[in-house]
Amino acid sequence: MESVNDPGAPSPTEVIAAWIPHDARFREHALRHALRDTSGRWLHVYVDSLVNRDHDDGRPLDEYDLRTTAAVREDLDRRSLASVDWRTVREKLVSGLF
Repeated sequence: MESVNDPGAPSPTEVIAAWIPHDARFREHALRHALRDTSGRWLHVYVDSLVNRDHDDGRPLDEYDLRTTAAVREDLDRRSLASVDWRTVREKLVSGLF
């Protein structure tokens, strides 16, 4: 695993934007939150719940989902979701809808 100080490591925005729009298990809920709020705040809360609280809109994650979110946390390499550009992630989620 690359360290936080590695300039070649993906940013937290890149990690989340490469994951959530492409994961069919979470995409529909993420998209619903993204469409509710153009700032990305609702999307941030949703993804934080997935990654840090092991819940998908109140539903506990199963073992497979937990392995996925553990991999996302590993890719984030202890960097905070607060540093994600949620508008960029939101744009990636909603692109192609309109």
